[in-house]
Amino acid sequence: MKCPICGNEHTGKLSKSRYFCSNCFIEIFYSKKHELQIFKILEDGTTSAVPIAINN
Repeated sequence: MKCPICGNEHTGKLSKSRYFCSNCFIEIFYSKKHELQIFKILEDGTTSAVPIAINN
């Protein structure tokens, strides 16, 4: 899985639909509807949703 933010090709797999990028400290999640969700991992270990801009 390639990180959609930094392009890192060495992301870690956390579960069937969750990945982690150690370069930019984000968690990448694909929902059952194959919708991409990105969460920034904060210093205290909590996550914050990152808005995704879609260009048409």
